[in-house]
Amino acid sequence: MKKTDLTMDFETFIEFMREKVQICLGARASIEHKTVLKGNGMKLQALQISQDTMILCPVIYLERYYEDYKEGKPVAACVKEVCDVFTNNQFEQQEAEALVESIKSWEMSRRVVHPILLPYEGNEELLETLVYRKYLDLALCYSLCLEHETNGNMTVRVSRGLLETWGISEEELYAQAFDNMKYAGYHIMSIREVLSNMGMPCCLEDEIDDCSFSVLTNRRKLYGAAGILNTDLLEAFSEKVKQNLFLLPSSLHEMIIVPDDGKMNAQEYAEMITDVNGTMVRKEECLADHAYYFDRERGEVRMAG
Repeated sequence: MKKTDLTMDFETFIEFMREKVQICLGARASIEHKTVLKGNGMKLQALQISQDTMILCPVIYLERYYEDYKEGKPVAACVKEVCDVFTNNQFEQQEAEALVESIKSWEMSRRVVHPILLPYEGNEELLETLVYRKYLDLALCYSLCLEHETNGNMTVRVSRGLLETWGISEEELYAQAFDNMKYAGYHIMSIREVLSNMGMPCCLEDEIDDCSFSVLTNRRKLYGAAGILNTDLLEAFSEKVKQNLFLLPSSLHEMIIVPDDGKMNAQEYAEMITDVNGTMVRKEECLADHAYYFDRERGEVRMAG
């Protein structure tokens, strides 16, 4: 795609898209510009499309369309794509709305609620809407992990409003979410297993120690970093390697486990994590810029250092 001279800044592009999508979809839809708060203070610009008969309103993010426009894609093609996304979404609307209705029931939701970890710092505005408790320097929040026939795994973070709808306390929610962890398939994989699962057989098998570093996640690989709450799992692994453990946040979805053999310290790991977060992890999926530590004698997780 050939780049063209940019004629619209992002703000102008957003308003142009809103007006043209409204014309395209006509009076049957209402188009609004919406700023959506994501993780770590990140905000994305979107069009929210609603109709009187809709319970769910599709939210279509505009950043990628603007990038396409800057690369030379005709703005009319961007408008058509957004309209097509909305039209295609209508085929799934009934199923999705039934899912939303089921979420309102605590009895229907209790078996699919799980703890998740988010950064506390930088997420203060988001956390005002969510149910959470402090855990070290993180926020322990809650998410419903749902199976959608078309879209696969879907997650819905538990808001304060949803907790009120259920009519339960945060303590009850925590107890249920923690109990559900034993069914979520949390596990620690060696580097050999990770490479094998990625379809990349290790050609340096003789040079890699299975315990040099491992990855902690869950079956779905969604918010798997919360596995550090399972201290029994960490204790079993630390007993296997006969060492305490450094816990390095790779993202919200996994934690890298490194036995503390004295070769690197907390500051060195923090520098490594910061570098990886800045170059390889999406901003909204970063968990922390430093390591955590599992002390096997105390059986607890703490800040490293």
